Amino acid sequence: MKATLARRVSVGPERYLFTLDVPDGFPTPEPGQFVHVATAPELVLRRPFSVAAFRGGRHLELLVELRGPGTRGFAALPDGAEVDILGPLGNSFTFPDESETAVLVAGGVGVAGLRFLAERLLVEAQRTLALVGDRSPDRLLDHLLPEPAGGGRYRIEVATDDGGRGFEGPITGLLESEVGKLKGDARLYCCGPPAMIREVARIAESACLPCEALMEEIMACGVGACRGCVVKTRSGYRSACSDGPVFDTSDLVFEEATDA
Repeated sequence: MKATLARRVSVGPERYLFTLDVPDGFPTPEPGQFVHVATAPELVLRRPFSVAAFRGGRHLELLVELRGPGTRGFAALPDGAEVDILGPLGNSFTFPDESETAVLVAGGVGVAGLRFLAERLLVEAQRTLALVGDRSPDRLLDHLLPEPAGGGRYRIEVATDDGGRGFEGPITGLLESEVGKLKGDARLYCCGPPAMIREVARIAESACLPCEALMEEIMACGVGACRGCVVKTRSGYRSACSDGPVFDTSDLVFEEATDA
């Protein structure tokens, strides 16, 4: 399917929010799903990007961090360029019950997949706590989330490793603090570096809270054919692209952390 690159906006150091205009008939994505993008003509493999928003039935937003030739090739495309995309692909998040507080934990560009979820939760007036973390204040992406309104049902807290803004330390430290304050039931959602997801899963298990993780893996085919993006689970290896990218953390098997 061909989309058009409508615009890009810088949202942080080497991070951009892209808007693609998709044609009529593009399926409405659900929070947690992704699209597979042909980012540059010279590259054979596509690149996966979580759906960060979908507006007006045709405006698809993607958060892109410049990391390698794929993302840099994408960023070099001029406005108005034609972009080949597949999607939406993968499964989606389980929505919380009305009695539950949705706790979103986003590390770095993990904000992308959880942003779409936050917008949907806000529409449903769900009690929501969003936690956003990164190394330093200039890298925080909490400004991409919907702004809290009155009523206190939606709150954003941030953490920085250097203590320049918000909680000083890793976002999982902030999560432990906030989980202890929660009243009533809660459901956790997370996306970010593997070490962060592993620790969020541990915290969720200790607090007896359900938790889902959006796993960001390198995907070659995007449809489960190549088995290049497998995730280890209690029922064996599963493809992140077709069986995920959203997994219940109680089903994931994490590698033991090792000292560097």
